[in-house]
Amino acid sequence: MSELFHPNLITTKLIIITAIEVIIFLFIFWLKVAYKEKIRIVVPINFKFTIFSLSVTFLLSLILVLINFIIYQYSSFTLLIFTAVLISILYIEMGIVLSRNFLVKLFDDELPKEIIYFIGFILMINAGYFTIMLILKIVKANSLI
Repeated sequence: MSELFHPNLITTKLIIITAIEVIIFLFIFWLKVAYKEKIRIVVPINFKFTIFSLSVTFLLSLILVLINFIIYQYSSFTLLIFTAVLISILYIEMGIVLSRNFLVKLFDDELPKEIIYFIGFILMINAGYFTIMLILKIVKANSLI
């Protein structure tokens, strides 16, 4: 497993991985605000862009960096599994939101709801796969450039 996770620039790599996770999380929040929905999987809350919500988001991102660092200290493979699970959950949530709102309007009652949910699920799982492959390339990198 040591050949998979190159130890150079470990702090920078953990911050980049956490930034990717936080950007996905913020995009889900932005979708929820745009479609006026509550977050179902993470916590059923309403999110509005205020100083308090941005400070909570910053605090959660710092906690996520700390969790990633602690998990990396335990095992680098566990960090990759944790990251894959977190990204999969976030993309499934995004797929549900897009299926309920965007894809229903896109297909305009021409397809049954189950197929629309299936399309949203497949699109977001593919997006999650490519994000995980990007993170794997970041983890294997020897330098920043």
